[in-house]
Amino acid sequence: MQGAPDDLYALLGVTRAATGAEIRRAYRKLALQHHPDRAGAASAATFARIAEAYRMLSDPTARTAYDAHLFERERAFGTASPTSDGGAWTVHSVGWSASFHRAIPNLVPRLSGPLESLLASGSAQVDADGVLELHLTAAEAARGGTAVVEMALPIFCPTCGGVASPRGVWCCRCEHAGRVTEMVPVEVRFPAQARDGLVVTAALRQAAVVQPRARLRVSR
Repeated sequence: MQGAPDDLYALLGVTRAATGAEIRRAYRKLALQHHPDRAGAASAATFARIAEAYRMLSDPTARTAYDAHLFERERAFGTASPTSDGGAWTVHSVGWSASFHRAIPNLVPRLSGPLESLLASGSAQVDADGVLELHLTAAEAARGGTAVVEMALPIFCPTCGGVASPRGVWCCRCEHAGRVTEMVPVEVRFPAQARDGLVVTAALRQAAVVQPRARLRVSR
């Protein structure tokens, strides 16, 4: 854990080229080492910084913004913290938190919203295997686009990063589970001229226990 205290890569002991798996392994090792239940109450602040570093670097969008921040900070010798006012992203130097308001390209409002509403309207259904099915019109399939569906999914606990376990670390959020079920926005991007029955992998910012998939159903 050497290096500048505000360098999230140095905090986790990884290089800037580290893969997601390398970042996760580094976090798990440090979290187990510095968790207050093992290292004592004095390590709480260090553990919180480690958890925040992992939260930022494990999120591809947040990591991209943070990398841009590092580039600008180094170019300006630390004189400024960049922000973007175009609705794309904002980085706050205090606490290294980030918020994003990026536009969704080709959003299809009819296929977006809470899953319960889409089920009620007949725009979506979930099959016996748990695969989300979206019912596209022929015009929507021809254009292509993105549907954003809010649905309950098991994700790795954002507080402990999934390291909690019955015989190991206790987490106040997930207790010993290492995972929680939360409502998360799932992005389903489908290409132009999408065919009926096409299965696509959905995108989401949280690390899901199982990556969700969606099957397209195109009306004729």
